[in-house]
Amino acid sequence: MNHLQITGGSIIRSSECESLREGARYSFNNPGELKEQLSGGDGKNGNWAYFRRFSPDAQLFTLAAGLALRDSGIAFNPEQTVGLLAADDFEHESDQAAYFADYVSGGREMGRSSLFVHTLPTSAVVDASVCLGLRGPLLYIRDEDDIWAGLLNAAGDFIAGGDAEIMLLSYRRAGTLICLTVTAGGNAAMRRTAQTAPEAIFESVRQQLKEKTDANTADIQ
Repeated sequence: MNHLQITGGSIIRSSECESLREGARYSFNNPGELKEQLSGGDGKNGNWAYFRRFSPDAQLFTLAAGLALRDSGIAFNPEQTVGLLAADDFEHESDQAAYFADYVSGGREMGRSSLFVHTLPTSAVVDASVCLGLRGPLLYIRDEDDIWAGLLNAAGDFIAGGDAEIMLLSYRRAGTLICLTVTAGGNAAMRRTAQTAPEAIFESVRQQLKEKTDANTADIQ
């Protein structure tokens, strides 16, 4: 059986952000403040011109994905195919509903619907992918029974099928967002956690990283 390995990640909860492997912590009051702390030259990679126009959710998602790649030691390379899988509890419906309400209350003519459609907020996955210059597959998935297994299985299929070299797995629930970077490789099985909360999954992976002799990766099968 082919193995995968988790090489890094990030978690954002409330006003704190932390990387998985390096354990770097950042405190922030808003996404813009966190972006300044994480910039460190990465602003030259990808297209950050429209970052300020993203919704707060999309901004945090983009920063979490960028930090997960950095924590994995993955340089921004346009030749690499990096995909994004997201399982969360919002998918931008609230942003789009708020935008629509503002559009209507502003007295806009619905006959100009083309202007409305093309300015709707897109999903956090799309915003992050464009901003970070990712070229792999991206989608949202739903698996209420075992979200962690669903993310791993989907990532494994994309990598085994040659659709992506690297997959970013993301999961948000109750205001906590995690991003984990998965690549091919490894030679041992990582214990699957039965936990479903993002923070519990993150801590389970981190504990297994600590237990390994090579503390840079956690293997999964």
